[in-house]
Amino acid sequence: MNNSNQSQGGPPAGSKTAAAADWHQHTSWRRIWSISWPVFLANITFPLVGAADTAMMGRLDDPSFVGGAALGSLVFNFIYFGFGFLRMATTGLVAQAHGRGDNAAIEHHLVRGMFVAFLLGCAIIALMPLVHLAAGTLLTASDTVESLMKTYIDIRLFAVPAALCNAVLLGCLFGRQQMRLVMLQITLVNVGNLVLNVTFVLGLGMQIEGVALASVAAQWMGLVFTLALLRWQWRDILAGVLRRSLQWRPAWFDRDAFTRFFHTGSDLVIRTFLLLASEAVLLNSAASLGDLTLASAQLYLVMFGLIAFGLDGYAHAAEALVGEAIGRQNRPMLDRVVRRTNILAGLSAVAIAAVVWLGGPVFVAMMTTQPDLAAMTLQHWHWLVLLAPASFLAFQMDGIFVGAMCSRDMRNAMILSAAGYVVLVLMLRDFGLNGILGAFTLYLGVRGLTLQWRMHHVRRRAGTPETGN
Repeated sequence: MNNSNQSQGGPPAGSKTAAAADWHQHTSWRRIWSISWPVFLANITFPLVGAADTAMMGRLDDPSFVGGAALGSLVFNFIYFGFGFLRMATTGLVAQAHGRGDNAAIEHHLVRGMFVAFLLGCAIIALMPLVHLAAGTLLTASDTVESLMKTYIDIRLFAVPAALCNAVLLGCLFGRQQMRLVMLQITLVNVGNLVLNVTFVLGLGMQIEGVALASVAAQWMGLVFTLALLRWQWRDILAGVLRRSLQWRPAWFDRDAFTRFFHTGSDLVIRTFLLLASEAVLLNSAASLGDLTLASAQLYLVMFGLIAFGLDGYAHAAEALVGEAIGRQNRPMLDRVVRRTNILAGLSAVAIAAVVWLGGPVFVAMMTTQPDLAAMTLQHWHWLVLLAPASFLAFQMDGIFVGAMCSRDMRNAMILSAAGYVVLVLMLRDFGLNGILGAFTLYLGVRGLTLQWRMHHVRRRAGTPETGN
């Protein structure tokens, strides 16, 4: 965990000649794997938290608890992923500054992002009645499920400021390619959440309020830990940061920088809102067929989370390395990063599909003990087998476009994909859950292809094919 630039894979400060000489090493198969596997392992703990929520609720007598936790979690997916631009924009900005060797810019991106994240988190708590109104209006379920969802939201909202600040800190670590520190932060938050989840529900006999309270405690614990970790690891960059930040006109409080940040953020908010709206359409369509179908669709999304967060290890590697290549204005480095991360992600998708196919009964048994729910989920398991091969390109393209800060292309591609998904759902909903899941799988494939079509915009940001400094 040496905190020097060179040990983290970036060029030594002020040494552009060395940076030009070592980009081949930075994009070797071994190097890409070395910065992917920590994120791969850590990201698996994200959906495990959702799986634990579902498993805890699935062991209670009424399937309404599964539905209440599912819809409540969906509300926070909208909040966290809706404000995911805090993490994504920070990653792209820091990665490009890292490629240029600009430590002052890295500090400004960190402080500016934390300032925005904390203010937004507090505003969301203040707007709690509107959150309930939106959830009740947009999500359809039985009265029992809606009541449980409200209880979950009331408690978990107090985790939002810490969670958004954690997202900014992760973006900084991703941008500087400090993936083992990323693994430490993510693992601490999510394993802490898992342990508290089991303790509150199984140990203390709490119900849906237990899984919500576990999330609150884990996020604040993670924020304190990560701030301390970053202050220690980045002492060369952050020495005197508090004094500089509290000046009358601090350098990070720059109007043009805020404008660029929020311009990128608005594109990413639209993109992410449509992405999560697609999941909401899936759950809402399933809920119209009954609580049992809703619960089965939630198990499908839990498994989708396991697959998505696993594949995202290569996407995060692409974010960091694409950003560095653009910071260096190195087109050959960019092309090599894109090609090699895509190949590794595709091979992993095939392997994941095989594991999902062979382990269906085991995965379902881990998530629920309800016989009817298990039977319905296994009946539609073939859609889960297809998920990784259908979706890996979408995840990769997201990472590449984040590193390049091509937010407008991400927004436009998502608009096209989401519109196509709505048409597919309308066409296939008469086929029941098979039709709903089939439409979702096709939509994931379209997402990747629409972004691939715009790759020339990413390449343009790295200079001409001849630039390889």
